[in-house]
Amino acid sequence: MLTQENRAFRDIAANAPYEVVEILTNSDKYGGGGIYNLYSTVAADSLWAPYIFVHEFGHHLAGLADEYYTSDVAYLPPAEKVEPWEPNVTALLDPLKLKWRDLVSPGTPLPTPWPKAEFENLQKEGQERRRALRAANRPEREMNALFNEELAHDTALLNGPAIKARVGAYEGANYEAKGYYRPQSDCIMFTRDNVGFCAVCRRALQETLDLYANR
Repeated sequence: MLTQENRAFRDIAANAPYEVVEILTNSDKYGGGGIYNLYSTVAADSLWAPYIFVHEFGHHLAGLADEYYTSDVAYLPPAEKVEPWEPNVTALLDPLKLKWRDLVSPGTPLPTPWPKAEFENLQKEGQERRRALRAANRPEREMNALFNEELAHDTALLNGPAIKARVGAYEGANYEAKGYYRPQSDCIMFTRDNVGFCAVCRRALQETLDLYANR
């Protein structure tokens, strides 16, 4: 649930002091949205509401980009690759000027290898099942079961000892399979795994909180 009626939205929000706004909807259908410095939304009755709340709040509070690229989205790909303004994705046009270079350990290859093909094969199957469930208007519990399956697969694949917590430049981000990169193999801005924010997202959030706290 999003709106372009900003004036009406601000009139409603002005009924209470606020710095950030979260809109809760009485729905169990998976979904939410987040717009930087405006508001974020979440389907409060969804099984995945805790994850969605935090993910969308990351957009709203710190201007974090979506790092996933296999889900259906309403955005057309850009005609030209440019360096994104968001702190957690990059076009890697100049690896020597990577925006989170100070967090990359010496010797880490850029781009950074990860099991991309295997991940994409699993995601392709999952997206086909997801579309079929929606087209058939199946109960939300069936979608939740699918997401739980994906969570188990993604956690095992993306958090192995060879790549877990290693900051680099992992291709696949910003709704694009090629040409955009994320800082770590996994993050709450990438999957529904219980891994929290990556190091780059955590730093962006901390900088925003310090700004609000005047530190």
